[in-house]
Amino acid sequence: MLIDTVKLVRTCGGPPLSKDSLNTLPHLAPILRTARKADPVLDIKTALFLWAMEASTLAVLLAAVWLHDRSQRHFGLWSLGFAGHGLGVALVAARGAIPDWLSILLANAVALSSFPFWIAGMLSLAKRPLAGWAAIPVLTWIAGMLLEPIRDDVAYRIALYNLSAACGFAMLAAVAIRHDIAGQRLRRLLAGIWVWQALVCLTVAAISLATMPRSLQAAPFSAISTVSSVFGFIAVIMIGARIIMDRSEQRLRHLTRTDPLTGALNRRGLVEDFASLSSSKAASGRLVALALFDLDHFKKINDTYGHQAGDAVLIAFADMCRALVPTSGIFGRTGGEEFMAGFEVRDVREAALVTEAIRQAFSAARIETDKGPVSATVSIGIATAPAAKVDLDQLMSNADRALYKAKARGRNRTTVLSGDRVLTVPTDGPEGLDAQADRQVAALRRLVAKASPQAGLSKP
Repeated sequence: MLIDTVKLVRTCGGPPLSKDSLNTLPHLAPILRTARKADPVLDIKTALFLWAMEASTLAVLLAAVWLHDRSQRHFGLWSLGFAGHGLGVALVAARGAIPDWLSILLANAVALSSFPFWIAGMLSLAKRPLAGWAAIPVLTWIAGMLLEPIRDDVAYRIALYNLSAACGFAMLAAVAIRHDIAGQRLRRLLAGIWVWQALVCLTVAAISLATMPRSLQAAPFSAISTVSSVFGFIAVIMIGARIIMDRSEQRLRHLTRTDPLTGALNRRGLVEDFASLSSSKAASGRLVALALFDLDHFKKINDTYGHQAGDAVLIAFADMCRALVPTSGIFGRTGGEEFMAGFEVRDVREAALVTEAIRQAFSAARIETDKGPVSATVSIGIATAPAAKVDLDQLMSNADRALYKAKARGRNRTTVLSGDRVLTVPTDGPEGLDAQADRQVAALRRLVAKASPQAGLSKP
């Protein structure tokens, strides 16, 4: 309170308090001395130390998140980046208290080493391989420090550091724009902030070369550069937090919609995606086919070879179906050894062609397990309906009726509900689907050849 009063007296134009004044007011002397010490604005060293503490705190938090879930590699890389940044800034702030080679040469190299880790974290988030060019900023600084004129002149060092940092920010902006790390709007915001920071760094470098300051404190625009960096730092953290939240929400939604063993859609995901499939095809005038798959004698596989072998069979079947079901269709596991696929077709023959290719490819496969190669077969039931008035429950009921007939007729076959009849595909009898059976079988064989790498042929 007394300190505020003294400041008020100064502000209002009161006479300065001299040394004699302090002698006449001994009880105020300690307070006034404290006020004089408290008056100066926060100096640059203190600001740098505070900045280093903030970066280090963020590094610890990111490391804790990564340790909790090691699959989130980007958190670990960002943690290393902020740790390096914080250490480098702290060493710069300690200039005068530690040797110059430590506070200048090493400090700035450590601070710039944050860029490779930040870029690597961005690439990891986008599921891209790490890139050696991410080390360009720190390598640029190291190369400059090998030149004596640059190493011995503070103006050149300021310019070199800002040029290196500008390069790092530009590369971060390029990664944000090019790779799918978030929605387009957030990516543009991130890129915009980093481009702006790169331009500020280039401006500071140019002014430093033009004015040739003799110290860091005397460098023009040093305050603006610091404020810009802090603002960019905070803005990137806020946007980054939003990106992480969005991705976490997407990941949680993915987990609730997929089968953990095979990676295929689960029943919930199938229902949701089938609604989208049928609505998008409603005006096409085409059919939506629904196929139900049931692996034959699957319990016997588990009993004979063990549950791990059974899991391997399920995974192999799911992989094969994903390769052969049309990309615009859906595929998932409805439970146990049962699967479902939905896709658009011109007619029932096209649906039979797709599912029969799956059946033949699977029956020809030899699935490697811990107990040796295992072979298995699948029974398939198909039903179709016009896309404009498709009903999932009714379609599943019809496909299940066809699947029951496939099992009753000996398993390892495809059956189609056509009107009131259930037809087996292909057949040698009069119940063939059409008069073009020979051509259909030939097409099936070509599809099976593509889907059977076990027979020495390539996978599509």
